[in-house]
Amino acid sequence: MDLYKVDSLTDYVGSKYSLCIALAKRARELGQYISAKRNMERASVVPPLVETDSEDPLEITVQELFEGKITFSQVK
Repeated sequence: MDLYKVDSLTDYVGSKYSLCIALAKRARELGQYISAKRNMERASVVPPLVETDSEDPLEITVQELFEGKITFSQVK
């Protein structure tokens, strides 16, 4: 996994707290997708939006965010 600086990733979301929450939510979705794929089940989750050989949901999520494939917005 490439090392990303947190400050460069917070530019996409806003704050470190928002970054943590956003990454956790998307990584949880990808974890469900990867688990369903391993068990040959259907999953109603958006598959990874980037081409990667990694099976780590967090690594895939960071790469999606870094490439601008996903965005997050805060509800006030």
